[in-house]
Amino acid sequence: MDNLIRTSKAYWIWGLFPINETIFLNSLQYKVQKVLKSPRFEAHITLSGPFLEIDKTLIKKLKNYSKYKSSVSIEVIGYDYKMEKYESFFIALKNSLNLNNLRTEINKLTKPKFNKKYTPHISLSYGNHNKKDKEVLISTMPRLQKDFSISRLALVKVDENINLWNIKDTFDFKN
Repeated sequence: MDNLIRTSKAYWIWGLFPINETIFLNSLQYKVQKVLKSPRFEAHITLSGPFLEIDKTLIKKLKNYSKYKSSVSIEVIGYDYKMEKYESFFIALKNSLNLNNLRTEINKLTKPKFNKKYTPHISLSYGNHNKKDKEVLISTMPRLQKDFSISRLALVKVDENINLWNIKDTFDFKN
């Protein structure tokens, strides 16, 4: 982890998935969270943030951008874990050209104030869990599909102090 102080209250932009992929990811979260107790949160990939405040101009930019954007395929590497609370157990994703182009386009609109190295992933559990439990869990997890699609953006209000991940608005891509 780098030397940044974590912002526990902020807004973030997430990528969300089509309904069939969301249902599959929710089933994985349920399986994982039966073993690794965790607060509930929407299946997502974090794309940009943090933002201390959001204004109507940014919302309008995200809405207009999404109208013309096609879904983006993201490649799966596999299950993984770290000994960090908010990257405890997850699906690791390839930091591909498609994903980096999407993030660059969003960051041009939003101009976030961050410099943390980007490690794309879909979290399945948050928390401080035992390494052995995570290793055993990986061996019992179902096979993953080779990719997922980001089909919409979400503007999310986060307050980690009270385990709040509240989607304030979503913006569907054109297809």
